[in-house]
Parts: sequence; C-alpha cells; structure tokens
Amino acid sequence: MSDQAPSENEQMQDFNSQETESTSQRYVTQELAQLEVYGRQGKVFCKMANLSSSGAFFEIINSNYMPRAGDLVRITVLLRQINKTHVLDAEIIWCKGLGLGLNFIKKHELIRKLSGRPAII
Repeated sequence: MSDQAPSENEQMQDFNSQETESTSQRYVTQELAQLEVYGRQGKVFCKMANLSSSGAFFEIINSNYMPRAGDLVRITVLLRQINKTHVLDAEIIWCKGLGLGLNFIKKHELIRKLSGRPAII
C-alpha cells in the first residue's frame, strides 16, 4: 500500500463513483477559490476542479488547517476572466487526501445547521 496521496485522476474517479442518478451535470474548471470554515480563523486556498448545480470538487493548494466532513464553509470563487468574485455557502460532504467534495447550501439551511434547530420556512 502506498503512502502517497491519491492522484487527481484517482480523486476524480472516486468522486465520480459516488454519483447517483440524481446528480447534476459536472463542468470541469480551474478557478481559484478560498474556503473559510465557520467557527475557525484563516482560509483554505483551493482550486475548484469541477462544478455542478448542487456542489463542487476542490483541491487544496495551501492551508494550515485540513477541513473535515461536516464542516460548514463560505466559498469565495475568484472569477479571473471577468474580474469578479462569487460567494456561496456549502457543507463538506467528504475529504480524501487534498480533495474535498462540497454540497452547496442555501442561507436558511446554513443558519439552521449553525444553530442546531430545525428551519422554520
């Protein structure tokens, strides 16, 4: 058994093997992003490797903290080609090596998860 971290292809294969029929179409991207874990200080610098309407796969570039499954994060995606940023919230669903699978969540869901109470909508 190897002590090396899984390659990008291995991470993508694992990520794709977790798909279900209800998964959204994925789009390959190379956008840079920053993750901020709610309840922790500092940023996790990443590259967004693919994106769908329900989530994304990120590869960590630099971080003093390794996020964990279940962490709630604020994502800032740096859209270089149009010189803008896009901010959204997500929950980390899985982590493997330097790869993170995230599921986007709406603001009311974030608040419910942060407060530990069911949402009233």
